[in-house]
Amino acid sequence: MLFLFSGLALFAQSIELTPIFGYTVAGKVDNYGRYLNVENSALYGGLLSVQFDDMMYVELSYERNDTKGNGFLRSADMAVEHYQVGMLREFGIGKIVPFTKVSLGTTRYAQKSGGDERLWLFSGGIGAGAKLFLSDRIGLRLFTNLMLPLEFDGAGFWCGVGTGGSGCSGGVSFNVPIVHWDMGAGLIIRLQD
Repeated sequence: MLFLFSGLALFAQSIELTPIFGYTVAGKVDNYGRYLNVENSALYGGLLSVQFDDMMYVELSYERNDTKGNGFLRSADMAVEHYQVGMLREFGIGKIVPFTKVSLGTTRYAQKSGGDERLWLFSGGIGAGAKLFLSDRIGLRLFTNLMLPLEFDGAGFWCGVGTGGSGCSGGVSFNVPIVHWDMGAGLIIRLQD
């Protein structure tokens, strides 16, 4: 994955590094008889954005918040980390550039006190925001994201033959046990134009 990303960076129109800081609202949910609670807390992380077409970026992102939680792991201090690969689309050119993004990756819940339990979940995200450029190389990024960890519920595959013909089908189901709403800002450092 990094090899592919570094190859894309060679032909990039621009590369942006963005350290971020913000706040995560996670909340509580009753999920199939299991009560989940992740406390709201500060988040930090970073983004590597590589422009591959006009107003289109591939983005690697890492976000972390240190919090308290119960439900997945027993009540304990925990870290929530989101590792994502996504696509960002800008809308406009100038000093203020709005954008939207989608991403896929994984979310890790790691217990930090009273044990060493970890839980990895497939996750996706959607987000929006704006880039405010102060110069050609420096800017501010304001953003909001919904991070959606997914629990696997089941899968099925079936085939049938009848008077109308034959066919096969399959399906996979997931549920979203808890939603993380991230809001924050970052300092954009543009390395290449």
